[in-house]
Amino acid sequence: MPWLEVLFVRGSHSYSEYMLDRGYTLSITCSDTAPPLRYRGLDHPPAGTGTITVVEPDEVVQPLVAGPVTAHFTTFTVLRPQPLLDANPQKEPPRFSHLHYADPELHTEFATLHLGLTTGLDHETLQAMSAALLRKLVDRHAAPPGTVTEPHRPRALRTVRQILRDRIDSNITLDELAAVAGFSRHHVQRSFRQAYGVPPHRYRTLLRLASARALLAQGLPMVDVAPRLSYFDQSQFNRYFRKAFGISAGAYARAVR
Repeated sequence: MPWLEVLFVRGSHSYSEYMLDRGYTLSITCSDTAPPLRYRGLDHPPAGTGTITVVEPDEVVQPLVAGPVTAHFTTFTVLRPQPLLDANPQKEPPRFSHLHYADPELHTEFATLHLGLTTGLDHETLQAMSAALLRKLVDRHAAPPGTVTEPHRPRALRTVRQILRDRIDSNITLDELAAVAGFSRHHVQRSFRQAYGVPPHRYRTLLRLASARALLAQGLPMVDVAPRLSYFDQSQFNRYFRKAFGISAGAYARAVR
């Protein structure tokens, strides 16, 4: 399924300093060795066995652990919004109030989906399984419309983030962002980091890398991805991509075809 990417880890694992995806990421934890996480600018305890972790698009996740750890988890990244829109009766991106959800039944069903993906289950069955699971996730755990509040993210900072999203291919300056927010340069840097986990320009870098990954997964050639996201050349793009994901952009593109 081209809209779904799966990462399975069992054993020693080094987490990226910061993680961000353009789509939803759903992780099932299979041991009690998961690290605590910083998400939406707040610290969260480790996920326990039988827990589902739901990260919304364009949100920064920072593992609060240094060095390799023993890990056992599976992460499903929904690279396109439509499957979640289809799963939501409101036909809009679902919101989730929490990071972790203790749901052993749904956890087991996602593990079964992973088994089907790795054992060559037929495409139609996998599509039906994944659609049913996403509907169940939304029905059980999505927040009612309009109930997710983020008081630590005032409108000025939400506007700054939207500009970074809308102008992902441009080199917007900190002065421009400060003017939009009505803050000083120092204040917009500090406040944005408190609200979103990283400073504005680091956030833009993470957005670009996540967008590049999604575009490669959709089949766009690497030669077109680099200039589209304002990388100087393919060499620079590949260097950033490898540092972020531990694999070259070309190798990643071949792996997801």
